[in-house]
Amino acid sequence: MYFMGGGIAAHVYSLVAADTLGADAVHITMRDRSHVMPDKTLCVWGEPNPVIHDAVVAEWGRLRFGYGDTSIVRELETIRYSQYTATSIRALTDSRVVVVRETGEAELPDPACDVALDSRHTDQVRRPASISLLQHFHGWRIRTNATTFDPDVATMMDFRVSQSDGVCFVYVLPYSPTEALVECTVFSGSTWPQSLYEDRLKAYLRDVIGIVDYDVIASETGAIPMCDKQPVRQRGNAWIAIGVAGGLTKPTTGYTVARCVRDACHLMQQYRSTGTFSPPPTAHWRFDWYDRLLLRIIRDEPAVVPRILWTLFERNPVERILRFLDEETRLREELLIFWSLPWRPFLRAIVRR
Repeated sequence: MYFMGGGIAAHVYSLVAADTLGADAVHITMRDRSHVMPDKTLCVWGEPNPVIHDAVVAEWGRLRFGYGDTSIVRELETIRYSQYTATSIRALTDSRVVVVRETGEAELPDPACDVALDSRHTDQVRRPASISLLQHFHGWRIRTNATTFDPDVATMMDFRVSQSDGVCFVYVLPYSPTEALVECTVFSGSTWPQSLYEDRLKAYLRDVIGIVDYDVIASETGAIPMCDKQPVRQRGNAWIAIGVAGGLTKPTTGYTVARCVRDACHLMQQYRSTGTFSPPPTAHWRFDWYDRLLLRIIRDEPAVVPRILWTLFERNPVERILRFLDEETRLREELLIFWSLPWRPFLRAIVRR
């Protein structure tokens, strides 16, 4: 198995291959220009996944959402919200399967391998982007002297910050009563200067959480594409695009890891049954349509987006919404979800291109 690119996606697919086909039967080669991986934060919701669960660094059973002058906490009854890191996933991979890492640019697949899984971006598309936005963020891992956080509650979206210059919310992952990752996340067309994220973080910590005395012990910055482009996944015979390059990032949320796990499971189970590799069919076209509607609203009417997303979680069972974001709901459930939302922005998005 030949990986063209040695990032997070390559390690996730390697873990699934070892779990499905057997570690002794899998021979992994990863070729990349550099095998230094920034230690990114990655989150997944759902039932504990045995393939990657040993890489979990923290888990939460309740989620908070904030808007206006209030917040709500929702209990996760059958699932958990879990955090991984690039480092934890790589360490788990190295503990379960032997990986040969080569340095350099891989122009073509290694003909000696059964399949090439390619996480490099190309210009090959089935559908070019008509909407191109970014989910961009800057976060601090902070430590306080006073008891500040509830370590059982992760804040998924808190819109109680300024909404100028894009749709903005704060994300809080607490690890103890005195330590948490606090991240400013924005949906807009371009990234911000670092000082603007930090101004929002300081204001949130001061005005919403109520603290000014804390130490920043680490930071992270990143940007994830939010667009309706559909890349070509089958790049050649037994040559398949994976990860972000394979279109596995959910355009409206930025979540990728769980979708990679499901995609990898299909690929490996298919190979075990048929001896061939090919990408699974995409989800029903309606989920693509939903994503494109919301992307249009984010692009054209960003001021209404916080209320839409708040209403989504305030008026619906949280696990239904998370299954909807995973594209695993039935049409009846989706109609109930849309019935709960302000309808005018969606109607305008339907008639607008």
